[in-house]
Amino acid sequence: METSKYNLSVEEKIRLFNGDGNWNTFSAKGKLPVITMSDGPHGLRKQDISNYANINDSKIATCFPTASCIASSWNVNSAAVLGKSIGKEALKEKVNLLLGPGTNIKRSPLCGRNFEYFSEDPYLAGSMAASYINAMQEQGVGCSLKHFAANNQEKRRQVSNSIIDERTLHEIYLRAFEISVKTAQPESIMASYNRLNGLYVAHSKEILTDILRNKWGFKGFVVSDWGACIDTAACLKAGMDIAMPDSKGYFSYNLKKALADKIIQESDLDLANERIIKSAEKLKASEKENFTVDYKNQHQIALELAEDSAVLLKNENFFPLKKGSVCIIGKMAEEMKFQGGGSSHIKTAEYPNAIDSFTKLGFDVVYSETLSEAQINLIKNPEIPVLYFCGLTEKYEGEGFDRENLKFPEEQISELEKLLAISKNVALITFSGSPVLIPYADCVKGILHMYLCGEACGEAVAALVSGKISPSGKLAETFPLRIEDTPCFGHFAGEEDNVEYREGIFVGYRHYNSKNIPVLYDFGFGLSYTRFEYSNLKVLKSDNGDRVKLQVSISNKGEFAGSEIVQVYVKNPENPQRANKELRGFAKLFLMRGETKTVEILLDDNAFKIYSTKTHNFETVSGTYEIQVCASLNDVRLSSEISVEGKTFEELYEPVPENFWKAAAVPVHTKGSFTISDNLGDMANFSIIVKLFLKIMIFAVKRMNKGKSPDDPEVKISISAIRENPLESLISTSGGILGKKMAKFLVRRANR
Repeated sequence: METSKYNLSVEEKIRLFNGDGNWNTFSAKGKLPVITMSDGPHGLRKQDISNYANINDSKIATCFPTASCIASSWNVNSAAVLGKSIGKEALKEKVNLLLGPGTNIKRSPLCGRNFEYFSEDPYLAGSMAASYINAMQEQGVGCSLKHFAANNQEKRRQVSNSIIDERTLHEIYLRAFEISVKTAQPESIMASYNRLNGLYVAHSKEILTDILRNKWGFKGFVVSDWGACIDTAACLKAGMDIAMPDSKGYFSYNLKKALADKIIQESDLDLANERIIKSAEKLKASEKENFTVDYKNQHQIALELAEDSAVLLKNENFFPLKKGSVCIIGKMAEEMKFQGGGSSHIKTAEYPNAIDSFTKLGFDVVYSETLSEAQINLIKNPEIPVLYFCGLTEKYEGEGFDRENLKFPEEQISELEKLLAISKNVALITFSGSPVLIPYADCVKGILHMYLCGEACGEAVAALVSGKISPSGKLAETFPLRIEDTPCFGHFAGEEDNVEYREGIFVGYRHYNSKNIPVLYDFGFGLSYTRFEYSNLKVLKSDNGDRVKLQVSISNKGEFAGSEIVQVYVKNPENPQRANKELRGFAKLFLMRGETKTVEILLDDNAFKIYSTKTHNFETVSGTYEIQVCASLNDVRLSSEISVEGKTFEELYEPVPENFWKAAAVPVHTKGSFTISDNLGDMANFSIIVKLFLKIMIFAVKRMNKGKSPDDPEVKISISAIRENPLESLISTSGGILGKKMAKFLVRRANR
């Protein structure tokens, strides 16, 4: 055992379960190697301990494209470059473990933190995450894959209960994590805040030990999300190895009592300690003294990744623009939205915005935040192109809160109406971390969606619009027409803890495509300045014969060099309990004008399988399948049928019983039922004293953030935490401001 050679006392073993400060593991007075952690995942958010409470106050670092953006590249090499580049900055700052990537499934486009996640499809999400992890860990910096698992909303994220049937859980919500663990072995997994089928994930031995370690073969350590350790002994017994951040003695007190009461054994501590020490030794051994970073090159990488990921959604002979006069309208051209709010917010150096970047390329730019008189006179000339920069501001998406709808800000819609009344030669440059209902999409000439593409945003827009680079990104998620059309409408982020995932496996395109629901933009959709042709499809067995691979030739028949994303879907035998078709492979390749390349794609090992609740494993379903080679979900270029042998669907599937939803629910709160696992917001409904205390706490947060807008993500996340986080979470994250005695007093008042 690693613990024995360090001769740790029982007190030290207990203390090692909790972080030392906000970002480090316990050193036992210098006896143990220490893991230093830092937020990510699209840049290094390194903070000094004294600045922990101020999310936006961190060391200057490179802000790369967010996961939602990089996923639109469909380029595992780009994901690898991202991981490697952030790893370099981590090495410079002596950070051993980066908290990322995030690979939660995008169940609803309204989730406020979707910009940190890759896709609505688990195969795409898992493939991108695994590539990122492998590349970063090759640098000697560990990854903590998050948030495990079924953490798909921000509202009430620390008390919500995701109710998911077994098949859906494994096929959709665990699958990306499974791919990442089996192909990349992240150094750490971060246990999420939420409950799953009535039990906190951090309390679930089934999730953290039986599935993660025993079934998938995970070899690293499990860390709590910051403040996710509720009932310390239960977390340790389930398979959590360290709780973050430093609880100032609270967790140690609980574990000492649990040890004395024989709820836990010293061997439980030894097992958790062993995993932490093993990783600490490994990560310390890879530290490099005086490691330097070329930040100019890092910025160039951020630019190339942004160019590789942007999605051209519409182009009616508008793009690319020839150099000359261009009218640019919208504050987002000047103060660019290139990242989201919350724990992933990166403090960057200053870089050119879109106006500067267009000017540098030789354009004659006429800019104003809103439509000016000078611009009105200019754009009456139908030859003058107009670019309107618009999208979601920080008010609409960020950690700790969810969006209310799919709409753009009303002031932007109004401005666009005025603009279109004067000029028909208008295109949109749009920004958001997740799907939006783009206003007047039918009326504008072009739409270039940048997602949240990092600090090189302005230069990337100019390069793409000018034709220096042909857009090659494609959507890694569906853009719906109405929120009412989304698969979980009516079962997402309500005021109650219980959230029923009634849509089952029909998430994202599986829902829209299987049920013939029209959408704004399909999964996998994206335009280019050039044109690609597909030919010579061959379906083959893999070298070891247990998987299917295919070969297909792609030719660039257009006038621009560019990249094409080849998407392979498997159309399932018709069955109402299976998606019509599912993504099972993809590849991205660059072609010069007139060039032809043949690409080989190995299909996912679950290409013809479902998760069986009878065998509790993925099993092959017999039948005739159609392999579709596509440019996007519904743009099928080539296809071939294949006969597969296995078990019948009926042998493997059993429907979800109606009583499952009630059995997996947590009770609705009533007076007398509250504990320190509950939150002030719920307790305030039953106690004037608690309501007053909550108001005082919220007032204190606003006072601490004096001068900031109530819509500032830092303010919103703090207020939602005070209102929604369990009292035990507030005890462990407040640095002693809220103590056990006060928490228990508030519980008593709520229960009176």
